Amino acid sequence: MASGAAACVGMRHNNGTRLPPSPFSEISPGRQRAFERELRERRVTTGIFQKYDTDRSGKLEPEQLKSLLTDLSNRPPSELELSYILKLCDDQKPNGAIDLSELQHAIQAWKSYVVQRDELQAALDKFDVSGSGKLEQDELKAYLTHLNGGREVPDAEVDWVMSQANIFGDGACSKPELAMATAAWYTHVEKKQVNCACTMC
Repeated sequence: MASGAAACVGMRHNNGTRLPPSPFSEISPGRQRAFERELRERRVTTGIFQKYDTDRSGKLEPEQLKSLLTDLSNRPPSELELSYILKLCDDQKPNGAIDLSELQHAIQAWKSYVVQRDELQAALDKFDVSGSGKLEQDELKAYLTHLNGGREVPDAEVDWVMSQANIFGDGACSKPELAMATAAWYTHVEKKQVNCACTMC
C-alpha cells in the first residue's frame, strides 16, 4: 500500500528532496499494520516466484506459469486461458512472460477467473448462438441485456464493454474475456448510479 511504502522509503517533494522516513514509533497502528501486511505479501509473492522460476531466468515462462496456475486451481488452464493471463498481466515489462512485479496481478486475476469459470461457460453456451465459441457484438449485447434485467443496453455501451474486454483484439469475447466484460459492465453500472445520485443532490 502507498502509505506503507511511504513510511518505508520516504516521500519526495516537488523539488526532489526526500523526507526522512518516519520513526517506526511515530507510525500510527493502522499504517504499521498495513506496512507489515505489505511486507508479508511481498515475501509470499517472492517465495512463489522463486519456486516456479525453475531456470532462474527472473521471469515465469508460459510453461512455468501454467504449472503455477494448475497448482492454484487443481486444474490446468487451457491454452486460451493461459494466453489470457499472459496478455492481461504481462504489462509492467512486456516480454511474453510474468515478471516478479506482475506476479501478484496474475495470481489475483486467475483466482478471480476460476471462481467464475463455470458461470461464464454457462453464459457462453446460452448466448453464443453462432457457435463460434465467443460472443460476437450482438451476442454480447444480448448477454449484457440479460445482466441488465432485460432492459436493452445501448450500442455505445456494448462497444465500450467490448473495447475493455477484447484483449485478443479479434472483436469478440472468449470465455476468459467474458470475465473482463462482466466486470467492466458492473463497474460501468455502478458509476452510472453514482453519477445519477450526485445529479439528484
